[in-house]
Amino acid sequence: MNRPDSRSRRRPWIALTAGLVLAAAAPSAPAMDRASLDADLDGIVAGEVDGSPQLAGLQVLVLQGGEVVYEYAGGFARLTAEGVVPMGPEHRMRVASISKLVAAIGLLRLVEAGRVNLDADVSGYLGFTLRNPNFPDIAITPRMLLSHTSSIRDGSYYWLAAGERFADFFTPGRPHYEEGAHFAADPQQRPGEWFSYANLNFGVVAALIERVSGQRFDTYMRRDVLRPLGLRASFNVCDLSATRSDEIATLYRKRDETEMWQPGGDWVAQLDDAAFACHYGREPVRRGQAPGAILPGYAPGENPTLFSPQGGLRASARDLSVIGRMLLAGGSWDGYRMLDEATVRAMRTPHWRYDAERVNGDTGEGPASTAERPLFTGWGLSMQLMDPQGWGLSEVPRPLAGHLGDAYGLIGQFWLDFEHGDGLIALVTGAADDPDRHPGRTPLYRPSEEIMRWWLRHFPRGD
Repeated sequence: MNRPDSRSRRRPWIALTAGLVLAAAAPSAPAMDRASLDADLDGIVAGEVDGSPQLAGLQVLVLQGGEVVYEYAGGFARLTAEGVVPMGPEHRMRVASISKLVAAIGLLRLVEAGRVNLDADVSGYLGFTLRNPNFPDIAITPRMLLSHTSSIRDGSYYWLAAGERFADFFTPGRPHYEEGAHFAADPQQRPGEWFSYANLNFGVVAALIERVSGQRFDTYMRRDVLRPLGLRASFNVCDLSATRSDEIATLYRKRDETEMWQPGGDWVAQLDDAAFACHYGREPVRRGQAPGAILPGYAPGENPTLFSPQGGLRASARDLSVIGRMLLAGGSWDGYRMLDEATVRAMRTPHWRYDAERVNGDTGEGPASTAERPLFTGWGLSMQLMDPQGWGLSEVPRPLAGHLGDAYGLIGQFWLDFEHGDGLIALVTGAADDPDRHPGRTPLYRPSEEIMRWWLRHFPRGD
């Protein structure tokens, strides 16, 4: 995702190795034993924590006071015929729904430029009318998309291959309409009022970006978001596969071709192994092979789901830490202003809060009135708002804003504590057993819960 640009330059990284603690960067932090911190995470990777499965690979990065104070990489990045490739801090992987937060930054850049209005009807940007037919008089707005209150639903799928038309998801009588399955029908679930997490919201976000910028989604994100931050991360895996294939980690599960889990069996590659599909519907290319021309003649807005705006970003915990530090600094990174401070505040301001009396949203487990500890109770602009105290993980309040990720074996979490400038980023590249079989005491998968406990125990808030 790196195009030479007069506004961007490679940001110098402090030399970090796996497990390094930079105590000088956080003088208020308690003294930490690096070996002990590493050993705890090694145990989680090895599956030595009771009730938590073995993991393929793990990256963890901790921020305090806006600075990196700890970094870890354990397990493996790839299994090859030549042997095991250890996970390193430089490895990038498909970070699943954490991608949505990054895509939102791309859209908010256009909002700040005055080219998109958060509260305007999206139809005016898309080139076709997008209205929920069950609520034809209510406009769907970019704010609703980012806060998952748009009344758009995923249906049985939310992506299309090359050559398909995105508008067909929403047009009666067209392929992919699925008899209106991409819209909420319940009278309670009016646009702007009811929260329901949906990946297809970010297909529409990418459509807005393409139509307004005149660029393909992956190209815009490379030029206007990732490259100015000095990142090689990419929404197009083929940006990396030919020239930096050794930096791409494979996602795994111990699950066979029949989708049966075999915890005692072999790791099975799920994605980004020997070959890569540059986009949906493209014949894969081998690792290290030049992809050639990608989508020649593509018209922006035609099919913005091609590069998985909902989950297709390839990035490392290091890459995501730059996004986190930029947000913690009010939108600025190394002298470059990515977002205005007011925009960053809007991202972490509640645009939806769960109301137990009215039951105004789905929480990941169904209506929150039936869930003891619901997953979703607050949402900003593409940021989940939560407090680990509410999940029984902390004795003191510690409001966090961020995003989770879960796809193809990836289990990720990205959390920022804006009050103290702290953060936790953790990326798991696969579990040996079905994560749903290993529930913790919170809505998180058990490995994520154990990593969250580890963070809260060793890196308390900096009061």
